[in-house]
Amino acid sequence: MDYGLNSSDNCTLKPAVSHSEVLPWFYLFLALLGFLTNGLVLFDLWRAKRKPTAIFGLNMVVSDIILCISFFFRIAFYKNSNHWKADAPLCSGVLSVAIAVFYVNIYCNMCFLLWTSINRYVTVVQPNYAVLQAFRKPQRCHLLCAATWLLFLVTVSARVGSTIVKTSETIDTCFHLMVKKEPTVSLVFGTMLFFFILGAMLVSYGLLLRHLQKICRSSLMSAWFGPGGGLRVKRKVLASMLVFLACFLPHHIMRSIMLLSEPGNCTTMAQKYSQVKSVTVLVAALNCCLNPILYLVLRSPCCRGKRPKRSPVVTDCSRNQVPQINITEAS
Repeated sequence: MDYGLNSSDNCTLKPAVSHSEVLPWFYLFLALLGFLTNGLVLFDLWRAKRKPTAIFGLNMVVSDIILCISFFFRIAFYKNSNHWKADAPLCSGVLSVAIAVFYVNIYCNMCFLLWTSINRYVTVVQPNYAVLQAFRKPQRCHLLCAATWLLFLVTVSARVGSTIVKTSETIDTCFHLMVKKEPTVSLVFGTMLFFFILGAMLVSYGLLLRHLQKICRSSLMSAWFGPGGGLRVKRKVLASMLVFLACFLPHHIMRSIMLLSEPGNCTTMAQKYSQVKSVTVLVAALNCCLNPILYLVLRSPCCRGKRPKRSPVVTDCSRNQVPQINITEAS
């Protein structure tokens, strides 16, 4: 299922004007904006106490900064891909870095977001649940993040490297190497992992919001979050999920369609696939800017609840104790 991209007809598929003239400027803008916003978040998190949410947030920032650096490799590819030969070392090197870093970033970030959602659920709903204590203790969170990095660095890098080496033998230009359809194993694994993480996040955040909904309005939640604090928590969780879906859902829907589609000729199916893939990859790359922007917005004074200097006396709802949770930390 390679959409007819072989040595005899791949010359009929040429990159659009936007491929070399527009996309490089978009990625340059994303890189500069990503360095700025992630730098501000890194400065803030570096001074914060090493709580689990801060640890996951720091790992996300590092991942986003590395992705911003890889944008310069992607810019070089877009500017020269139709001139480089597919088997040229420069082509394989630039393309390997651009693709590997992109997928390591999005899957590591999805996992860090999942770990954050589980931490918030455990902290508020199940603070004494022994099985999930790894998401509350900083030392174990460091190990969890290290294991996440190692898993995707090894699997993604090995898969991307072997695929590019094998494919370059039957492709003429570097551009056609990018257009080549991903291996079925990669499509299946990536798509299943995305929807699994999405489902797990919906469950953890759903249980968290359901628990908060049951808490009496006069309970300690009002003391920590101020009047209307529950509504602010819901808005922040909703904003996190919307950014997650807006960035990652289009790309994985496209990958799902590729799994179910049949081979077509070079000038129709492959051309559409190339254009749609470029757009969804760009949208997914937006997470390196939207995540830190969301963090900075949630940390702004207008979105932070005003906590009273002294906790009020709780009378009729004294049994509903809510563990403290920094809901405004990285999302």
